[in-house]
Amino acid sequence: MKFNLKSNRFKCLLAAGFMVASLNGIAQNRQAVIADPKLDALELTDFSGSRLDPANLHADRLIKLKIPVTIDNGGMALPAGSAKIKIGLGSKLILDPGFDVADAGAGSYFKWTSEENGGQLQVTGELVNTLPANMTTINLSLRLKVKEEGNSAITANFLITNHNTTAVLSDKNGANNASAMFYKIGKNVPVDPSTLNGNLKLSVFPNPAKNVNTVNISVLQGTLVGTYRISMYDLAGKLIQAKDVQLNLATNFPYSFGTLAAGKYLIKVTNAKGTESSVLKFEKL
Repeated sequence: MKFNLKSNRFKCLLAAGFMVASLNGIAQNRQAVIADPKLDALELTDFSGSRLDPANLHADRLIKLKIPVTIDNGGMALPAGSAKIKIGLGSKLILDPGFDVADAGAGSYFKWTSEENGGQLQVTGELVNTLPANMTTINLSLRLKVKEEGNSAITANFLITNHNTTAVLSDKNGANNASAMFYKIGKNVPVDPSTLNGNLKLSVFPNPAKNVNTVNISVLQGTLVGTYRISMYDLAGKLIQAKDVQLNLATNFPYSFGTLAAGKYLIKVTNAKGTESSVLKFEKL
């Protein structure tokens, strides 16, 4: 009887040993993926694609935030549930109410959500589907709206979380997973309607414009030489976009306003010294 007890105990210990060895083998055979996700410099533009100065933004302005991501994956796919991208907008910016956060980019792989966190709006993208090995660049973008005046910063982080995956993702270089941009929101300066048709004699065509995103601004008298700032406002004085053009004895030049909602606007043209200006009425159908 004692022999049988010992024999059975030995068999149980032997079986337990085989189970532990088997589990260790499974753990050791768990797939390991080594990659180097990198966040490049953040960029702010208007809706026409012209770059904005983050130290000189204006209240009530619509802004596009670009977040470029590059991934050195060594030919390996990034497993689902292994990573998250978190973007903090700072205390002075929010998402444009007309923007669906699901359209931030790479929507087939990342699930995007947004929530208030620590006094700022935070946008999070969770990697819910395996990111293919041939996908080494991701161009993310958000449409933003100024919340209030003041200074703050946008932050972005590519986090290795391994929170819901059977494969382990390791980062070759954790020092390049973050990017940040400080910004300043100043007061909006409305257009003075009394400056309509100022000392520059200009016209815009077509006007009204339909099914186009570029118009032609012509000089009715003289030529334009030097740097000119082209600004577009709505009729409430809100700055929609602004860009600089370099002209040399030009009698006309194209102005691309990109994606623009139907409505009435003002286009202001001013030289670098502020001595020449004109404001044109413009309508987008």
